[in-house]
Amino acid sequence: MTGHLRPRPGKAIHQFSFVDALVAGLYEGAFPASEVRAAGDLGVGCGDALDGELVLLDGELFVCRGDGEVRAVGDDELLPFAEVARFEPTFTRELRGPLGEAAFEELVDGLVPSANLFYALRVDGEFDRMTVREAVRQQQPYLGLAEAVKQQHESTVERTRGTMIGFKGPDVFQGLSVADFHLHYLDSGRAFGGHVMDFELVEGVLQLEAYATFTLRLPQVESFLEAELDDIDADAAIRQAEDS
Repeated sequence: MTGHLRPRPGKAIHQFSFVDALVAGLYEGAFPASEVRAAGDLGVGCGDALDGELVLLDGELFVCRGDGEVRAVGDDELLPFAEVARFEPTFTRELRGPLGEAAFEELVDGLVPSANLFYALRVDGEFDRMTVREAVRQQQPYLGLAEAVKQQHESTVERTRGTMIGFKGPDVFQGLSVADFHLHYLDSGRAFGGHVMDFELVEGVLQLEAYATFTLRLPQVESFLEAELDDIDADAAIRQAEDS
């Protein structure tokens, strides 16, 4: 175990749109993928019309679609939501399993100095089992997120090697971001991945970085500008979408 978890000046989480907008069914692509990639080299998000789960890994952007396809995202493609960071980890720890999702989250909770900061995390490792979901492309008029994820595709693979990335956010940011853990996975062959539902880690290396700054860019597409977002109470919907 090496390093520390103190936020450094000038480092930030950069977010494009916010989670409550997804809860309201605002899935229209608004941000060029090139702009998302320019803001960081590690991150998560979703595709246009909720068409798959995004994984930004080492500056390369992939979408894991509901039909099982994993493909690179073109610079001109428009994305409705992404959360990214320029990842320069300050803390590293080797992990030895078996380590399930709940035990992993408990371990990370015990490592971080405060629940009121943001953390980016990356685990490169071998997994005995990985279960992911991939959102399925929606058709207008869009369903809200809680209903849309009922159509999601779930898949499980045994014995996979790859990278799990994502963020741990403060509870108070629920609705802007996702409270607590939001993790996506991509295997080393770039053939399987998605939003992490459950896993069993055999061994791996955990890297973490802390952030005290959070930036937010709002969409400027008509669907967002005309939306009524005043009365959204999205905590239950977000937790359902994250855990379903």
